[in-house]
Amino acid sequence: MSDADIEALYDNISETTVVGLNYYADELNRRAYERAAFAALAEAKASRRLAVWNMVVALVAVVVAVVAIFVQV
Repeated sequence: MSDADIEALYDNISETTVVGLNYYADELNRRAYERAAFAALAEAKASRRLAVWNMVVALVAVVVAVVAIFVQV
């Protein structure tokens, strides 16, 4: 059964079904989880950018240190 078939079946049944409080609570929980997952993904992307910049700064520091050693000698 495809997703479209399940959605159509759900739509047909939902016209005659009474929705309880758990439906709304589950929907609120799902939305909260979705927002938290999106925020975690954004935080992971920011962390990756920070790690890349840290690597660049570390490489520049190594180059500066090596150049300083050869200039001193």
